Amino acid sequence: MADAQVRREADQEVVQLAAQQIQQHYDEEEDADENMPMAQILTPTAAPDRSSIVYPTFGRHDFQLRANLINLFSNNLKFYGNIHEILKTDLSRFLRMCHNFQFQGGE
Repeated sequence: MADAQVRREADQEVVQLAAQQIQQHYDEEEDADENMPMAQILTPTAAPDRSSIVYPTFGRHDFQLRANLINLFSNNLKFYGNIHEILKTDLSRFLRMCHNFQFQGGE
């Protein structure tokens, strides 16, 4: 019973400390906003350049995906994601087109 009481008190202290830190953070942000010039407040900030694409590891460092190959695929394989399109047909076209190429290297 005493252990549960000690744990509860410790949890309450942690919660109070976190609340104080959050409040301090908001107070610092408000102070920074009050001292900021109007031109800086009205200037939009750019979002960081992050890509949502995660590239898999590949066995070769000299791998290139050439623009003409991308254009060849995009011009010949039209898939718009519409309801009337049949995904199986589009995938079979893509795989048939891939079989026309031979890729060197890799593992």
